[in-house]
Amino acid sequence: MSHRWIPDARRVDLVVIEPDRESFAIVVLGDFNPSIFQPLWFSLNGLVPDEEAKTADISVIHKQFASFSIGKILVQVDDSRLGLTTIESSQGPILRDLAIGTLSILEHTPLKAIGLNRDMVIALDTEEAWHAVGDRLVPKSDWMQIFDRPGMRHVVVEGKRPNCSADQLHIRIQPSANREVLIAVNQHYQLETDQRKEVRDRHKEAIRVLQSDWTSFVAYSRDAAYKLLHLAPSNECSEQET
Repeated sequence: MSHRWIPDARRVDLVVIEPDRESFAIVVLGDFNPSIFQPLWFSLNGLVPDEEAKTADISVIHKQFASFSIGKILVQVDDSRLGLTTIESSQGPILRDLAIGTLSILEHTPLKAIGLNRDMVIALDTEEAWHAVGDRLVPKSDWMQIFDRPGMRHVVVEGKRPNCSADQLHIRIQPSANREVLIAVNQHYQLETDQRKEVRDRHKEAIRVLQSDWTSFVAYSRDAAYKLLHLAPSNECSEQET
């Protein structure tokens, strides 16, 4: 895990911890036709370069399920779920733009929900620091009355962010081997509501989420992880209330 000192308007001594590994994902729930999702479809619609479509790594393309990688992005779709994922940090903006382009073309596809996801794996410097995360989030005093050597396996907490239109936020924290901690952040939006019954309105909201909230979600998920590891907080969804 890398530590570096940077100036900050709020704390000039802020330690920035870069995740050792991370992934970004955009998941959309709706009524999809997996058979149309092929690398060639993405290039014909101007969503990816022709060369990337030609060299795509195809796992399966079927009328019920499709899975393939274009460049650094994994595309997986079935009749109820479209997922776009990357494990390359630099591909985050490209992932977002690909999702916007894809949904813009599928303007007549009924959408139900959309989720923004970031998983971060952070290796702590010492065994004591690794244990301290679980000791703080799941105090052991009560559990020690029930059995010996209690330890946190994973914790999931849900809530809402101030000044954010997302319906729910879930954060999962899970220790793993080699003094690592997984922090997974999911920001969920319900697109199909009593106020958004029309397909076009749900599409408009999905596009708005991707255009307006993605950047702030990326920053929030990073700061949430830092806060959970005793670093600096930030909890607003965007610069303007959505």
